[in-house]
Amino acid sequence: MSTEQQPSKETMTIATNLKKARESRGLTQEQVSTLTGIPVATYKNYERGKQPPPGDRIGTLARALAVSADDIVMEESDRHVSDELRAIFQRFDQLPDDMKKQIKLCIRGILMSYEQELLDR
Repeated sequence: MSTEQQPSKETMTIATNLKKARESRGLTQEQVSTLTGIPVATYKNYERGKQPPPGDRIGTLARALAVSADDIVMEESDRHVSDELRAIFQRFDQLPDDMKKQIKLCIRGILMSYEQELLDR
């Protein structure tokens, strides 16, 4: 009977995302190792899900693979924002800071009210 522990879902998500990002850039594992300064055997373990990269290496990997840290650590379904919301967020970013604060308070209030309604049912 093997005592080897199975990788967690989070570790496998990172492994899958690293491999996908590397392949989309047309890089080999050895090239990513060279770009990041991470030993090739260690990088291969990341992609196999044998060990997750420590937090301080996520940024290094993201820069080398030209993706965001979220693209490495989060499942694709958790990173998706609809085109409609993306357009709203872009408009929101253009507002003055004092308006952003007011809008955030309004949105929180609406969400809290909705959540309370769900609890009351």
